[in-house]
Amino acid sequence: MRLKFKKKSAYVIAEIGNNHEGSISRAKKMIKLASKTGVDAVKFQTFKTSGFISNKAKEKSIILNKFQLSQANFKELKSYAHKHKLNFISTPLDLDSAYFLGKISDAIKISSGDNNYFKMIEIALSFNKNVIISTGLLNFKEANKLIKKVTNKFRNKKKLIFLHCVSSYPVKYKNANLKRISKFKERWKNIKFGYSDHTLGIEACLASRILGADVIEKHFTINKNFSNFRDHSLSADFTDMKHLVLSLKRIEQMIFKFSENLSMDEKKNAKIFRRQPYAFKDLKTNEVLNEKNIRFLRPHLPVNFTDPQFFLGKKLKKKISKNQLIKKSDIK
Repeated sequence: MRLKFKKKSAYVIAEIGNNHEGSISRAKKMIKLASKTGVDAVKFQTFKTSGFISNKAKEKSIILNKFQLSQANFKELKSYAHKHKLNFISTPLDLDSAYFLGKISDAIKISSGDNNYFKMIEIALSFNKNVIISTGLLNFKEANKLIKKVTNKFRNKKKLIFLHCVSSYPVKYKNANLKRISKFKERWKNIKFGYSDHTLGIEACLASRILGADVIEKHFTINKNFSNFRDHSLSADFTDMKHLVLSLKRIEQMIFKFSENLSMDEKKNAKIFRRQPYAFKDLKTNEVLNEKNIRFLRPHLPVNFTDPQFFLGKKLKKKISKNQLIKKSDIK
């Protein structure tokens, strides 16, 4: 199932990651919940702990061994995601998992921690499917070197997506550095760029869209207080994610349409907001209109707008009573 990008809509990924904490039933529940928010895809992390971190990191190994799902589990989750009309994406954290995901996933995501591990990237590129690469832990110059290296290696640029990311948990608002997104897009034409968010709340995701993010990835959880596992607290819950998707659609309506003309609503309002001339006293036929015998006021009823300057110096072709609206048809 290919990733489907809409021309004027952000592609939104609910990053489940390891928030399932090793439970496939919980992972399915999260997929089902995510599908009801309107996102386009769910994303996981696929790994064998022994191929990911040193066995000397005993405390982390214990946690990751509990969170580790089998390849059979991920095949099942992929089918479940497709059943709920969502793309299935995952991040390999070891080489065996990269080969495995190349066969089953709709796209492969390279984490910021591995964006300098080119063996992992080469495996991901070898399957000729969408590859998403986060640029965290790289300064702007280094990130551009990475983009150049990858685009030279992988000619099908339409299948590449680079996500601006700040690898801090949570990211302080002052460190979000979202301007990088527009800078990337200025420099690299015909490549999709996006944002992988680690801030609290959804404001950074919304701002990223205004700056040109084509893809937005946000951590997703059932409950922000589910456990003391770090990712829950910086994730969006169901309400947050639904609000994010809806808000993005509203923003897209605001920023992607350009018109030189007034909207129909504004045309209607012009008929009641624009000042028109009212007689300041009883006026006679042939009387010349000036600023002493008329007042420009908002009309009491909707009228077709005429530039106020048009009336000054003109003669009336009939009598006009005090406080009566003077129309263009009343002028000689």
